[in-house]
Amino acid sequence: MTTAKLPPDHPQRQRLAEEVHARPPAPVQAPAAVSCLALTDSRPQAGLFALRALADRHGLELPPTDAAHVILELPAVRIKWERHGEFGSFTFVRPLAEMSLETLASTGDFPSALHALPPEWLAELPGTTIAAADILLLPFNRDAPDPDQLGRLLDRDALAGARVQDGAAWVFTDFLPRPTGRTRWLILDARMGRAQSARVVQRAIDIEVYRMVALLAYPPARGAFAELARIEQTLERITAATADLHSAAASPETQREEQRLLDELSRAAAEVEQLAATSGFRFAAGQAYWDLVRARVAEFREQRLGDLRTLGGFLSRRMAPAMDTCAAAARRLERVSARIERAGSLLRTRVDVAREEQNQRMLAAMERRGKLQLRLQQTVEGLSVAAIAYYAVGLLGYLVKPLQAIWPVLNPEWVMAAAVPLVVIVLWRMLKRVRRRMEAD
Repeated sequence: MTTAKLPPDHPQRQRLAEEVHARPPAPVQAPAAVSCLALTDSRPQAGLFALRALADRHGLELPPTDAAHVILELPAVRIKWERHGEFGSFTFVRPLAEMSLETLASTGDFPSALHALPPEWLAELPGTTIAAADILLLPFNRDAPDPDQLGRLLDRDALAGARVQDGAAWVFTDFLPRPTGRTRWLILDARMGRAQSARVVQRAIDIEVYRMVALLAYPPARGAFAELARIEQTLERITAATADLHSAAASPETQREEQRLLDELSRAAAEVEQLAATSGFRFAAGQAYWDLVRARVAEFREQRLGDLRTLGGFLSRRMAPAMDTCAAAARRLERVSARIERAGSLLRTRVDVAREEQNQRMLAAMERRGKLQLRLQQTVEGLSVAAIAYYAVGLLGYLVKPLQAIWPVLNPEWVMAAAVPLVVIVLWRMLKRVRRRMEAD
């Protein structure tokens, strides 16, 4: 049997095929403590270099410097690092000894995988923390968790949770950062396998991280509303002034006012473009992250537990208004930009029409001046003919006067008088011929 040979691969085919498997969830099985950390404001590979330093400290093989994700196995903890578009994330997985919800609730302790890391290495990680959470995965074989036990680990007033994965687990959180700077998630494993546990934990991490990164768009949105309100007031004033100009007579004052309004409108357009440049990406990114949060919540397939709020219900009530504000700011920014464009087109059209009228008046004035110059030139030509004829007849008189001594009958004055019309006619015809040649050229 011969092997079928395919055409050459696309240069990106292998890389694109590997991208589907590029970020597998960190393996985890109950009981375990999982901690996640998302860092911003650092170089893309800064977190990887910190991880390489930790691997070198433990004598492990160093990960490649161009990796986009790395899993490092330490004796007490598993570390996964990922490079995202605008932040880097760490996931720490620490297996625990046998532990139950009852035992944990009685002590009030909430284990963290961060306790298995060198404190100085953790504190010196590059960047600033945008999200951090402790996720506790426990085995659970009862019908439903005790609300009192949950209340000892999570805030009762902010508690949200549901039965997920078609009853395979329960997920609870209050989304509240503790004094440690980390939120808490409790996942109770009823009948999940190792792979399903990893996916459920990864969804909780994604919700925690993406919701915080999505909310980065909220402060710029609130600031944009104030700026857009001021720009809209300026635009209304310019539009009203432009409308008033339509009833004003054309004059130098009107032209100066139109130019002033156009300059002011250009400044407003520049401010809108600057606002779009500084916050437009943030609004789009916030919406994309919010879509990811909702997708991860939907993947839980939540089932309500009594009157307890679900994760989706909590986020829709508490976070959706902020994200709607960001979306409204983005739409308002687009509308203001479009209004400025329309107002600018209207004002520029008026300025162009006024300029065209001015040009037509200038052309008409130039035409009048041309006609006057032509008449003046014709007058000057007539005077030139008379002057040249005068001098020509005078020269003829000087030539004829000496001949009177030879021929006494010859009268120089009569000769000069007879020569005047002939000289004028000859000169006039010569000037007409020269003018005709010049016009032909």
